[in-house]
Amino acid sequence: MKSKGFGKKALDLLFPPRCQGCGKLIDRDDGLCGACLAKYGDEQRESCPVCGRTARECSCGAAALGSSFIGNRRYCAMTFYNEYNADSERITEKLIFRLKRKNSSSLTDFFAREAAAEIMRLMQLSEERPEEWIITWPPRTPRAVLEYGYDQSEAVARRISYYTGIPWKKMLVRTGGREQKGLGAEEREANVSTLALLRRKEADRKRFILFDDVITTGATVREAADLLYGAGAEAVFPVCIAKTLLKEKTDDEGVFV
Repeated sequence: MKSKGFGKKALDLLFPPRCQGCGKLIDRDDGLCGACLAKYGDEQRESCPVCGRTARECSCGAAALGSSFIGNRRYCAMTFYNEYNADSERITEKLIFRLKRKNSSSLTDFFAREAAAEIMRLMQLSEERPEEWIITWPPRTPRAVLEYGYDQSEAVARRISYYTGIPWKKMLVRTGGREQKGLGAEEREANVSTLALLRRKEADRKRFILFDDVITTGATVREAADLLYGAGAEAVFPVCIAKTLLKEKTDDEGVFV
């Protein structure tokens, strides 16, 4: 006799969904409880100390990160990021820490929905057609994939594709290197040299949404964009969950410091 398996309701009874921020039991597996969702919303409204705008409107670092526009933006970030710390008082840090270390479908979906909504908003502003873009991502190092069992940026990017209808394609590969977290700016610049283009011919005259979970110095995104542009890409538009807060604006490029 063939087993019918457990339905979702049965699985919820056995393994009730918990908030990814505080661990509290929640009614629906939407990722966050009401209190943590409110905290995340508050953090999205925080202001950049350099330009005074929220992360979704902040243009600091724009010249260093992107040269293509969607709407009035050169890149898209949902919120700001201070440190990689599971014990941070900020919900953003807690969620990103868990996203990098635990393959959680509810957390992946939460961030994918957030990014998808903002991408589609910008595309509507500029009258872009989603099907004419491709979502790709800078991959995690093989060592990190082996350790944690998955690539968080790939997981979120694929779900963004599901919610937006923008096709996804794995365009980049890593041949080694270390995880970026914990590395200084110079180390990050050296570390991204392990990125390589997987499908060079498929980049020609194409437009890409380049998704990375966090932009810290911008080194990974810049290297990935350079590879795509070098293969003939028409446009590369970086998208991230969070970007590091600038301490100060050092030059006209708005480089992250």
